[in-house]
Amino acid sequence: MEKDKINPEALSGFANGALYDQHRPSYPATAVDKLLNAVRVAGIAEANIVDLAAGTGKFTELLAGRPEGYNVVAVEPHAEMRKELEKKSLRNVDVDDGLSTSIPVQDGSVDAVIVAQVRKHIICRILYSSLV
Repeated sequence: MEKDKINPEALSGFANGALYDQHRPSYPATAVDKLLNAVRVAGIAEANIVDLAAGTGKFTELLAGRPEGYNVVAVEPHAEMRKELEKKSLRNVDVDDGLSTSIPVQDGSVDAVIVAQVRKHIICRILYSSLV
């Protein structure tokens, strides 16, 4: 697989973004709080956050609804998943096409990059590429 391409299994497996969004559960509030505390943005007003591999926006919705008023860039390479996220018109959320290897933000412009859920082969590839 080329470095800057979506896995073919993901392209076909997530082709029906609306169905995925309808059946995919959200995240527990306690898990979200723990994650935001761990990346040190809980309670930080207007923090700039990248939601990488945002999918249809299950986690993005939670960020947008927080009292901190986060500014979120939701990055999703899969067109059908991104389309479902864009339909939600979430407050303070910009939805962009991008990959882990090409995140469409300026270096140093964000307070946190969060990957709420991603398949393990992607994480392994990212870790490997950072080591070589």
